[in-house]
Amino acid sequence: MNRKISQATKTKVHELRDTGLSYAKIAKEAKISASSVIKILKEQPTVEQPKEDQPIEAKILKPCPNPRIILIYFNNDKADFAKCVVRAGLNYPAGKPLLVKKVETTDERLYRPV
Repeated sequence: MNRKISQATKTKVHELRDTGLSYAKIAKEAKISASSVIKILKEQPTVEQPKEDQPIEAKILKPCPNPRIILIYFNNDKADFAKCVVRAGLNYPAGKPLLVKKVETTDERLYRPV
């Protein structure tokens, strides 16, 4: 079924993306396919740089049993923590500042160092 996507739906897609939702969640919310979401976002690029491209400052909370994962926190609030994928075998001391970017391929709060 080939149907035209309304301008209102396109606007909604852009608004949802600005809030940081993934393509899959936007597609579910707007009731269109994920590939349509991607096409809409590519045909009308936003003027300002997306938040995902800008590094975020975090601090290391603690390592996890998996040597490739550490816990990080934001804004000096240890209750606001997330996972960060790192190189195994390197030293990541608690409290050390770290610049990170969000990993877009998952719905989980997952980051990687810059």
